[in-house]
Amino acid sequence: MRFEKWEEEAFNYLTKLYDNFFEELSSKCMECFRIDSKELFLENVKELTSEQEKKIYDFWKKYTSDFDIAYHKYYIDRSGTFDEKFIPDDLFVGYIDGYLNNRAIEPGIADKNYFDLYLKGFNLPKTYIHLINGIFEDENYNIVTKEQAIDILVTANNITIKPSMASYGGKGVKFLNNPSRIDLINFIDNLEEDNLIFQETVNQSDVTAKLHPDSLNTIRVMTLILDGEVKVLPYAAFRMGIGKSKVDNASFGGIYCKINEDGSLSDFAYDALGKKFDEHPDGGKFSNIKFEFMEEVRELVKNAAQRFPHFRLIGWDIAITENNIPMIIEANLTMSGMDVIETICGPLFGEYTEKVLDEVFLQKHKKKTSMDISQYV
Repeated sequence: MRFEKWEEEAFNYLTKLYDNFFEELSSKCMECFRIDSKELFLENVKELTSEQEKKIYDFWKKYTSDFDIAYHKYYIDRSGTFDEKFIPDDLFVGYIDGYLNNRAIEPGIADKNYFDLYLKGFNLPKTYIHLINGIFEDENYNIVTKEQAIDILVTANNITIKPSMASYGGKGVKFLNNPSRIDLINFIDNLEEDNLIFQETVNQSDVTAKLHPDSLNTIRVMTLILDGEVKVLPYAAFRMGIGKSKVDNASFGGIYCKINEDGSLSDFAYDALGKKFDEHPDGGKFSNIKFEFMEEVRELVKNAAQRFPHFRLIGWDIAITENNIPMIIEANLTMSGMDVIETICGPLFGEYTEKVLDEVFLQKHKKKTSMDISQYV
């Protein structure tokens, strides 16, 4: 197949518009994040010394001067650790995440309804029904009628229903406990979404449930594809719900705590607004908890990341089942919650920071997100 000249010109024009759109989007995202930094990241934050500021600017000047030091102030203050290698949110959103991850295809690849295919063979929650574009399918992707879907769901005890696309922070997650056929008919007849996944409600380990049993509490750990292999980044966080919340997401009031190298939790946690907690709001010391399964968690995500080479940086949410086996709950393919890690732990990329920044900012032939027509010409 070959393009006519006018078709090639039209395609190149659309490609330019596409590239300009992503560049403008990144610029606007950086502006928005910088507005946030003035309102949130400078509130109740200690000032840096002139020597600390110099060290930060000296480190970053070979990459860019276009960043907001407010993020360094915030992360240094909250983590209690000075390090010039903290990644500013504006640079992460505007440059780094878009370089490492293919944002153009993320909306489709991130559809939770297809994780049973991408991650076949990995420990995932059991899926009862896929609802894709308003069409019901069973766990094996066979199309079924609404009535057949209800027949399948009525055999389940407890069901978790999640939006499968464009879902962040636990938004839209619903729970049905021992639903009757009438309950299911009413629920499905009143659906407002066309893309949902109906899964088993996971029973978690006693140790992850100890501080807040009402929510499924998860471990956030991140992977990076670098130098031809998957690196599991050094820091991990434990995310917990509070009060009557059934989800652990910080955007729903949840809190997160650093997991130390030996699997123990640190002495404090933070919420999404940077409020510090010396114990869980519902009672219980964080440091009394220790996980013995972190090596298994790291091995799980290291293997799973190989299924997503378009997404070199992934934030994984891992539950621990009642049998103390790690289970993949979410794979955050873009915008992976790096702020959680940097608030309580340290610089996102750890020992790999300079290698990542060298590639993103200094390589001679910078990667661009675009449509390549060479395969057609």
